[in-house]
Amino acid sequence: MQLDISNLDMLKEIIGDDLKEVLNVYLESTPDTLFKLEDAVASKTSATVQSQAHSLKGSSANIGANNLSMLCAELEQKAKNDDAADFDSLFSKIKTASIAVEQELKDYINTF
Repeated sequence: MQLDISNLDMLKEIIGDDLKEVLNVYLESTPDTLFKLEDAVASKTSATVQSQAHSLKGSSANIGANNLSMLCAELEQKAKNDDAADFDSLFSKIKTASIAVEQELKDYINTF
């Protein structure tokens, strides 16, 4: 399970059906962030890796995708230290986690 469903349920109680819109925005914006992150990882551009990983870390944490957020934090720190050795393997884990988050979010949205 990639999502903290109790976090999503709490958000649903607070903001109601607007959560559906928030989750859809996440689903719409994340592929572009992943594309930019993948490009930066391939070119070993630490500043861009750091920026894109930071962005995905925050948005993922906001929706309860804690594992994805932690992976992004790890990649962000590696980029901050200009340590590109693990960029590829971390990005692979991020991509895999992101696919699982996407499916779980779609399933959760269907419960509205």
